[in-house]
Amino acid sequence: MIATMRGLVAKCVQASGAYRALDAVCARLAGGFILAYHNPPPERVVEHVRALEPSRPVPLGELVERHTRGASTVGLFAITFDDGVAATVRAIAPLARRQGWPVTFFIPTAYVESRRAMPFQWLQAIRAHLPAERITVGSEVVDLMGPGARAAFVRDLTRRMCTRPRAEYEPLVLGLADLLVARGIVDPDQLQLPAAVGWDEVAQLARDDLLRFESHGVSHVAVAALPLPELERELRESGEIIAAHTGRSCDHFCYPFGGRESIGDAAPGIVARFYKSAVTMVRGRVGARTRELLPRIPLYPHDDAALARLKVLTT
Repeated sequence: MIATMRGLVAKCVQASGAYRALDAVCARLAGGFILAYHNPPPERVVEHVRALEPSRPVPLGELVERHTRGASTVGLFAITFDDGVAATVRAIAPLARRQGWPVTFFIPTAYVESRRAMPFQWLQAIRAHLPAERITVGSEVVDLMGPGARAAFVRDLTRRMCTRPRAEYEPLVLGLADLLVARGIVDPDQLQLPAAVGWDEVAQLARDDLLRFESHGVSHVAVAALPLPELERELRESGEIIAAHTGRSCDHFCYPFGGRESIGDAAPGIVARFYKSAVTMVRGRVGARTRELLPRIPLYPHDDAALARLKVLTT
């Protein structure tokens, strides 16, 4: 019902032609914004960016620099992509070049180096194959019986990923995947796990001033779940590794998962020591937000142009 109402409102805004006037008001009040993508089809990105005219994309670094010195960011936005999935980088990089749009890719360095899928990617791959039964994995009993049980389990496990150390969820996710394969419920080839972009590609693409690679940490563990020495190590190490491969300073950080509970209270102050800015998944415009807790506007493959406009207007 909520999604239906949102869609109707979005269509009304589009049909009325009121978007530009409303966006101008929002921009004067709260400034520019940052778009957050994961793995969208390139044509969807084109649809969104064109729908947001006359606002125009600028490098994330430019938006942050203007915000930091108190200059106007009205009519400006940055385009960012999380996780460093190879297929996404390979699709978006040529698109950015054709359109002349600066984009930022936030990459977790351990994912790029090991080429092993991250736990949340494993969960996305296996969730549709989980059987409606009670399963024991190690010391955990997973009850998937009853209406809505699978959705509730996925929701609870996702919440665990967003707030807890990796050791508290990775064995369960990988154990479930092993069980599904061992029992013949799913063929290993059906588990479509996204490959990470390689460092050679990163180095080559980073030569283009339109394409920037920035830090998404090392392990993609929620920073609130990391002991402070480990957090400092991840912040320092990920930035140094990316800088070494791109030949550019690594100036911006993206919090894994990006919600308030995933970030916690201590991390922003530490992040500010290592990076010029840090972005979240909390919706909003840059406005008067602190540079280490910049909001973004998440857009997804199912969001059409009208909904993208509505999200920009209502943040």
